[in-house]
Amino acid sequence: MELDIIIPIYNAIDTLRTPLDSIREQKVSFPFQVVLIDDFSECNYQEILEEYQKSFPIVYYRLSENVGSGLAREKGLEISYSPLVTFMDADDSYIEDTSLETLYQSIHDTDYDCVIAGEFNDEANVAVLNESDLHGKIYKRNFIEENDIHFNHTRYHEDNYFNNLVLLRGAKYQYLLYNVYRYHFNPNSLTKKDKEKEFQRLEILLSNYRELLRMNPMNDDNIDRILHFITSKYRYYNRIYFNVFSENERKQFQSWLEIYDPENCQFLGIQDLDSIETIIIDTYNKRRN
Repeated sequence: MELDIIIPIYNAIDTLRTPLDSIREQKVSFPFQVVLIDDFSECNYQEILEEYQKSFPIVYYRLSENVGSGLAREKGLEISYSPLVTFMDADDSYIEDTSLETLYQSIHDTDYDCVIAGEFNDEANVAVLNESDLHGKIYKRNFIEENDIHFNHTRYHEDNYFNNLVLLRGAKYQYLLYNVYRYHFNPNSLTKKDKEKEFQRLEILLSNYRELLRMNPMNDDNIDRILHFITSKYRYYNRIYFNVFSENERKQFQSWLEIYDPENCQFLGIQDLDSIETIIIDTYNKRRN
């Protein structure tokens, strides 16, 4: 096999055919397999497995407990073996029938460790080139293994953590200005259920980025990447925090900043995004001097 397509699945009986249909339609010149990691679902996928195994190889592995999509993907990496890896979600699809071939050709027989392609976001109705998530990307397994890159144990934003860690560890990568992946908005997905849970996930974002800073000290090799990651997170905070949360939630958020980001907690309440980014960059650039 040349490529493993790793898909974590949890109670995905109603959506799993979407990515599998998309994969079955792909026109490729290389062998691949789909690695389905069942995160202790409450449903039975046997009928779906029997249907799609007629079209392409499928490795199915059921976890003994629910661990979240990050650790499910980690298990997928552990039990698979192909030299190239890509990830899908259990309700998404590829944009064209040549999307997988485009990803493969962009990295095969090159010195790139990772290729970042575009994705179309159904929710926002816009195409984006997002460095921080897993959608529309392909990786060389040897780079992941040699640099000891893993998903962490958080249940949310673990894709941001993994992909930024790939880039911070010095991956040679290129942007592919071509949309290959379609992110389907699912109002019932983990990240869309309700405001309270979304608020709690802000602490995970802060904790993840602080962990990345500890693991990758500021130096000339990774300063730009870390600054970009930090400011992208503040875009996220600015987008949902200032416009959604209550006064009590703001106080809670400030306490999280004091724990995970004491240097920047003073910026709480600044609503001008450009000012936030400028102050963050100035603050962290001072560390270099």
